[in-house]
Amino acid sequence: MKDKGAKKEQLLNALFGERTIEKTAGISFSAAVLFPTLLVLVFVVFAGAFGLIKEGYETTDWFAYCNFLLPQIAYALVAVLFFYLSRLPVREVAGKPALKYFLIALLLQFGLFSLSELNAYFIKFLENFGYQSPPIPIPSLDGFGFVGVLFVLAVLPAVFEEVVFRGIVLRGVKPFGTLLSVLLCGVLFSVFHQNPAQTVYQFFCGAAFALLALRSGSIFPTALAHFLNNAMVIAFAKFGSPDLPTPLVVTLLIASGLSLVCTLGYLLFFDKNGKAEKDKKRGVQFFLFASVGIVVCVLSWFANLFGGI
Repeated sequence: MKDKGAKKEQLLNALFGERTIEKTAGISFSAAVLFPTLLVLVFVVFAGAFGLIKEGYETTDWFAYCNFLLPQIAYALVAVLFFYLSRLPVREVAGKPALKYFLIALLLQFGLFSLSELNAYFIKFLENFGYQSPPIPIPSLDGFGFVGVLFVLAVLPAVFEEVVFRGIVLRGVKPFGTLLSVLLCGVLFSVFHQNPAQTVYQFFCGAAFALLALRSGSIFPTALAHFLNNAMVIAFAKFGSPDLPTPLVVTLLIASGLSLVCTLGYLLFFDKNGKAEKDKKRGVQFFLFASVGIVVCVLSWFANLFGGI
C-alpha cells in the first residue's frame, strides 16, 4: 500500500510539480469551467442512447433540472480534486466564523439588492447596441416544483459555488493582497457565469462575498448570503414582485444602499481579520494554471454577448 501511495505521489509530482495552493486553485478553476461541459456531453450521449432525446426535450422539466444539477455535480468533483491535490483539510476551508459574520452576511445581501438598478442600467446600455438578454428556462414552480427549483438553484449553488470561489479561488489569488484579491474574485466570478446581462451584479456579489469570506475565515456566511440571493430571485419568479408604492421603494433602496456601504466599510476599514499577505510570484501561479478556464470564459462571454445582438 505504501508503494502504491508513493507511486501516486511521484506521478502527481511529475504532472504538476510542487503542488502549491495557488497552483492547485488555478487547476481547479480551469476544471470548474471545463467539467460541466464534459458532464453535459456525457449526459447527452447516454440520454440519446436510452431514447430520452426526443423532439421538444429542451422544454421539459427533467432537462431543465439536469442543466442546473450537472454543473453543481461538476463543482463537487472540482472540490474533491482540489482537496486531493492540495492536501488542504476541508475544515480549513469551511472555517469556524464568529456569529457576527452571519449578521453581516444578512446586511450585506440586503445591501446588494440596491445594485439591481445599477445592473438594469448596464443592461439598457447593452440594449443600445441591440443586445437582448435571452430568458433562462427553469423548471415549473407549481406545487412541489418550487421546492425542487429552490434546491437546485439556491441550496446547491450556495454550497458548491462558495466552495469553489470563496473556498478555493480566493486562496489562489490571496497572494495579491486583500483589496486586489477581492476585486479579482469579483471579476472571475462574473466572467465565470458568462452572462453579459448579469456582469455588473455578479462582479459586486463576487467581490463582496470574497471580502466577507476573507474576514470571517469561512464560507458559511457567504453561503448564507448566496442562498438568500438566489432564493429571492426564485420567490419573485413564483409569487411576483410586490407592488409597493414609489416612496416605499425609494426608502428601501436608500436603506439597502446604506447597508451595503456600511457593511463593506466595516469589513474593509475596521475588521482586520484575514489579511492577505502579498507574494505576487505565488499569485502568478494561479493565473498560469487558471488561464485555460479564463480564456474559455472570456470567449464564451463575448459569444453570448454577440449572440444576443
